[in-house]
Amino acid sequence: MKKQIPYQKEIILVTITTLILSIVYFFFLRPNGNGNGNQFTQPSMEVDKKGLSPYHKREVNFTITKHKRKIQICYNLYLETKPKIEEGKIQFDWQIEPDGVPIKVELIQSDLPSDSLINCIQKEISSWEFPPPPERSQNTYAEYTFFFKKDVNVPK
Repeated sequence: MKKQIPYQKEIILVTITTLILSIVYFFFLRPNGNGNGNQFTQPSMEVDKKGLSPYHKREVNFTITKHKRKIQICYNLYLETKPKIEEGKIQFDWQIEPDGVPIKVELIQSDLPSDSLINCIQKEISSWEFPPPPERSQNTYAEYTFFFKKDVNVPK
């Protein structure tokens, strides 16, 4: 006489169901990761070869262009201090909060060694208001390089 394991049919049924569900999950339901298993690090917006999304190309660049005159004023104030270096570039990055407010405006690189110029530009960027980013659940990273050149007044 064969001794029967208690709940043998239920154990087999649960095992087969688990196996089938695992196969279905593996082939059809699992998230497409980028190797690190974290689906939240993938950008949901399409980006170009430079890593710029349509939001960055349109809204961020439009906002920067709209305020370039104030950045130029910062540079003109810098030139009034008779600097040795009269042209160069300054690169900043910042985050744009879901409501469009820039935060953490930080200097990345500068050819112009002036704390007052850097502080003026940081203050200007911090005062801007960007259109809300499409990803309203998180901050959006932005970066921009400003190029400066002293205008030479040529007699007409």
